[in-house]
Amino acid sequence: MTDKHTHNSIYAIDIPTMRELSNSAITCCLENASQSSSGLDVPPKALNQSMQQYFDVISTINDQAEPDLAINQDEMERLADYGLALLAELSECAQKLNCEESYAIFEQLAIPLAIWAAQHNLTITDIELVVNAISNTANHTEDKAHLSELIDTIEVIIQSIGTEIKADLDKSNMGRPWRILNLNQGIIATRSQDPKRMEAVFEQLMYRLPDDVASFFAEGMQQMDSIDYPEHVREVMQQYYHLTNKPTLH
Repeated sequence: MTDKHTHNSIYAIDIPTMRELSNSAITCCLENASQSSSGLDVPPKALNQSMQQYFDVISTINDQAEPDLAINQDEMERLADYGLALLAELSECAQKLNCEESYAIFEQLAIPLAIWAAQHNLTITDIELVVNAISNTANHTEDKAHLSELIDTIEVIIQSIGTEIKADLDKSNMGRPWRILNLNQGIIATRSQDPKRMEAVFEQLMYRLPDDVASFFAEGMQQMDSIDYPEHVREVMQQYYHLTNKPTLH
């Protein structure tokens, strides 16, 4: 299958490299599991076998010029969620076995896997691991060019997120991944100090999280003062603050 949305970025890792990282991360889990079971639902050896089979399947798909008819559409649709669920299980397993570095690797692999899914027009319906991985990446990134690439990567991944999540009908959980993802994209855009990217992200934010934008831009204005952002960044934030924090007339 050919890639429909090629996304060349530092966050897009090819499948052999993903496999290599996964193999390096599982080592600690296998070693620690031999000494303690730590109440694991599935042993790391079994999870690793499933992950290896998964890499085989997506490698085969990647190498095909045309889709393989042996893989039906339903299986293809579930492929992204299945891979992310495996990574979530592996990261949880690593955490229980005190393999902190392995935990971080399995979580981070959610980003290139989600990009791969987007390139193959697959739908992602469980975004929690990807959202956590993006949050942690942003927290450890200062480079403005890398932050800009992360914004674009988030946008690519958002295109693959299921329509039900995007509809955001149940707003009762303030910590829901869809909300966190979009607010984080807004924060990353601000930190990138790129007015064009800020405007593009802020426009989407107003559409995707209409109930949150007034407070987001109000907090953004406070940040402008406390961190002393450059004038061109402040102007964009001010524009959206005035747009969303209009006093109501009675």
